[in-house]
This record gives sequence, structure tokens and C-alpha cells, in this order.
Amino acid sequence: MATPVLRSIISFVRPRHLAVTAAVYLPLAGLMFGGSAGSLAAVSRACADLPPLDVRSWWTLQEARAMLTACGPAGRTAYLHQQLLDLAYPAALAALLVVATALLARRYGDRWWPVLVPTVAMTVLDYVENIGIWTLLLDWPHTHPAVIAVAGAATAIKRVLGFVAFTTPLLLASVVLASAISRRVQRPESADQATDTDTSESALSAACCTTPADRNTAGA
Repeated sequence: MATPVLRSIISFVRPRHLAVTAAVYLPLAGLMFGGSAGSLAAVSRACADLPPLDVRSWWTLQEARAMLTACGPAGRTAYLHQQLLDLAYPAALAALLVVATALLARRYGDRWWPVLVPTVAMTVLDYVENIGIWTLLLDWPHTHPAVIAVAGAATAIKRVLGFVAFTTPLLLASVVLASAISRRVQRPESADQATDTDTSESALSAACCTTPADRNTAGA
């Protein structure tokens, strides 16, 4: 089911779609990584300067309990505000990465749809992680070890897939840039070779078309 969708994205994506997704993503990124209410920094400030669970490479039930205890009521409220923003942020980021990667992969055809998979998988895991955090915040002080274990593992795998998802368009862009530079370098060389060939053909044609009488006249 996912394969036809990803193929169609590569086939139909256009530069204007990149502009739209960037316009949606950038304000959300400003809110998420700025210092205002609802940001990751605001959560950290309200929770004894501990990093939010979202940005850790891995977290366990014990670490989650320690953080939410340090947060207190005010910190947990700040975390809820951040989680409201995080309902939209992963989707906006995924749209931007998918469109950028698809644009760069278009030249190779829709058979390159697997390059979009890491972004899609990362986004799914991001929402799995969010479910675990919402469960913690809404049911505190009661916890659900199985849910938290899954959410913590989702965070770890998300980090790995995120690296791949961000690296893929950078690598594709590097290939496109290298190809463009190579074509630009080869173009003048091709033009010089064509000029040399034309000159040689003209000289050969002139030599072939010259008659003995013409040569005697030239010699006289």
C-alpha cells in the first residue's frame, strides 16, 4: 500500500511543494527550538534543566519518573504545552524531508521510492514516542511500564532513522551538484574539440579540392 503512494510522490512532486512545506515547517521549528512557552527549552527550564525525553537517545521508565518528579506540577504543565506543539511538528518535518528527498530523486525515476522510507518510519516512531509521553503526563503518578518501554525504544530507533532521513537529501544534493559541475567542465572541452574537428575537416576539404592547375598557379 505504501509503495504506490511513495512512487506517486516522486512522480508528481514539484518545487512549489517544497516552498509550501518549508513555509509550514519553519514557524513550527521556531516555536519548538526557541525559548517561548511550548518549546523544548521551556520544558528543560521548568524541569530542573533536565533534557526532555524527546531529545534523548534512549530513556527508561526510571528516567521518566525521575524527570517528571523533578518537573513538578508547573513543569509537567509546560511539558503538556510542548506536546501540543509536537502533535504538528513531526508531520511538518516529515513533509519537508519527503518533498526535498523526492525532488532530488526524481531524476532517477519512481523506482527510488525506498529513499523516502526512513523519513516515514521516523515520523511513525515519533508519534509512538509521543503516545508514551502523553500517557506519562496524563496518568501521573501512575505509569505503564509496557507503554513506556515501547516509547523509549521508539526514541532510540527514531534517532537512527532521523540521521538517515536527514543525510539522504544531503547526499542526493551532493550528487546533483557534482553532476552539474562535471557537465559544466565538460561543455567547454566538447566545444574546443568540435572547433578543432571543424578546422581539420576544412583543411582536408581544401586540400582535396585543390587541382594540379591550382597548385601550379599558386607556385607561379
